[in-house]
Amino acid sequence: MRLDDVVPRPDHLTRQARWIAAEPAVVWDALHAVRMSGLPVTLVLSAARFLPVVLSGRGLGELHDRPFLDALPVPLLASDPPSSVVFGGVLQPWQLTGGEPGPALDAGRLRAWATPGWVKAAMDFRLTPSGSGTQLSSETRVTATDPASRRAFARYWRVIRPGSSAVRWEVLTAVELRATGRLG
Repeated sequence: MRLDDVVPRPDHLTRQARWIAAEPAVVWDALHAVRMSGLPVTLVLSAARFLPVVLSGRGLGELHDRPFLDALPVPLLASDPPSSVVFGGVLQPWQLTGGEPGPALDAGRLRAWATPGWVKAAMDFRLTPSGSGTQLSSETRVTATDPASRRAFARYWRVIRPGSSAVRWEVLTAVELRATGRLG
């Protein structure tokens, strides 16, 4: 599955990539082994972002020691070991308490989702053999279902985009350190 299958024309897009001196299977295992507890920047930014959710009584459970890929705000849509993993769903992230929970949608239903008041978000991690290693990339795409949601998300994105990118860079670094044996 490709992100074009889910969010073909995003309003917002970020990409990060890193070459890692390890074969794709090793990088795949390292990606799945990264835990929130090993991502200090991600933990701080997540705590700051989700404090209103926790204070509202909805809580987040034990986020700090979960695998990073299990803590994403959108569900897994597809996994093709050791080459790609794709996540996607509908969100209202500009809402202080995170908005209404979105329905569980498969890739086709997510692509077709047009109910006003939401953004469709999709993210992937791709592993591509490259020379004597692996190119690990991550892309995030977001598109709104209506003009009001597009404006609301654009305001939200201006604030959180640097943190969102920092999280991806921290994850790519943690995967590299783990895959190359520089992190236990």
